[in-house]
Amino acid sequence: MTSAVTLPFSFETAADNLLANGLQADKTELVRRLQAAGEYRLATYADYFRSGNGYAPGTTLGKVWRIYEFDHRLRSLCFEAIGNIEVQVRGLLAHCFAHRHGAFGYLDRANFPNFSSAGSGFPWWEGKIKDAIAGEQKDRPNIQPPFPIWDIAERMDFGMVLSFFQGVSSDIQKSIASTVGQSDKVVRSWLLSLRDLRNRCAHHHRIWNWHFKAPVTIPRRRKHPEWHYPAFPDRQRLGILITICRYWLNRIHPGNDWTERVFALFDAYPELPVSAMGLPADWRRHPLWDG
Repeated sequence: MTSAVTLPFSFETAADNLLANGLQADKTELVRRLQAAGEYRLATYADYFRSGNGYAPGTTLGKVWRIYEFDHRLRSLCFEAIGNIEVQVRGLLAHCFAHRHGAFGYLDRANFPNFSSAGSGFPWWEGKIKDAIAGEQKDRPNIQPPFPIWDIAERMDFGMVLSFFQGVSSDIQKSIASTVGQSDKVVRSWLLSLRDLRNRCAHHHRIWNWHFKAPVTIPRRRKHPEWHYPAFPDRQRLGILITICRYWLNRIHPGNDWTERVFALFDAYPELPVSAMGLPADWRRHPLWDG
């Protein structure tokens, strides 16, 4: 016997439920917003205003939608910064790897000493490389494989770039990390967290007051006190990641206007508490943002 499947609420019913829980809104406008954003998605932004079994007094659709808009614009800025970081790391990996192992060294398992031999290690990487080779063959039928690593690298997404970095020898990792002015351990942690942020941005998931899996590794206090004073209140929230984006982007493109656009976005939404993103109250005067 097939179990019954409960159908989702209509947008009108979803609106009635939100209104019954204390959300202040014109129902027609609320239905339109639910149709634009999706009822579950909009509810995740409204959850910030939860109090007991309903919404706190004064919770309006306008306030919820302001967070929604801010989040959308912030995702675009993060995605842009991470894109620049991805391009740099991908290019450096191809360059350093080719100089060490040759143009076709990626075909030799021995050149990836830091890959595990099972699970999501080298077998996964090898499969993705075969897909990249097949893509090159399809686009360039007059050229026979193998293709040089710099061609294959251009087909790598962020996940492949991260795995490439994790799999190569420690000296290549250190060489790439030195261009960022950090240790390979720190850069590896940053890439892992930026991969997660990039995926959320690419799939339009909420990043404002998002709490991610593991704390980001920051540089040692002795060499980099600016990462510790004042301290970030939560290294599992967005604030530390947009700080990393700014730091890294300034290493790649000094004089860029990304920081000014971030400040302009926050200025446009002054009512949103920065503490929800793990930023210090005076974050703009933090050594990593000031100047």
